[in-house]
Amino acid sequence: MKFIFTFLICLTLGFSGFAQQRAKYKIKVVEKDGKVTRGLFYAASDDGLMVIKNRRDTVKLSADHITALYIHRRGIVAPLAIAGGLAFFVIGVQSDKLVESVVLIVAGVPAGVAGGLLIGELLSNKKYYKQLEAKDFPLIKSNLQKYTVLK
Repeated sequence: MKFIFTFLICLTLGFSGFAQQRAKYKIKVVEKDGKVTRGLFYAASDDGLMVIKNRRDTVKLSADHITALYIHRRGIVAPLAIAGGLAFFVIGVQSDKLVESVVLIVAGVPAGVAGGLLIGELLSNKKYYKQLEAKDFPLIKSNLQKYTVLK
């Protein structure tokens, strides 16, 4: 009974903490001079973007200098890769035969990780904007705000 109660409390705390997290999107901004800025997508406006670099520095990028944007969801690939590798490891450990178990662990874990990476990349939301000009930002601002921290 104590185990079930402890498990339910941990499950409740885990789900309540997970519910408060927001989906964060990573962004790669390419400027006209070839400079690339990477970070978390913070805000979008008519005249530019705000990007958080290294979790501390906020950088405002002007729309006049931006030529391309690459946006994708953060934190979906690694859990699926871990789950894929872990699935083959569990199957390998449960096998009765020693040779089969070793083969499943040695060959199956990398295959499971690769499969998890592939599925994670396919499921992650990706958005590309290429050949942008300053006049395009007011038109795409409402679409970009779906991916920002500030709405």
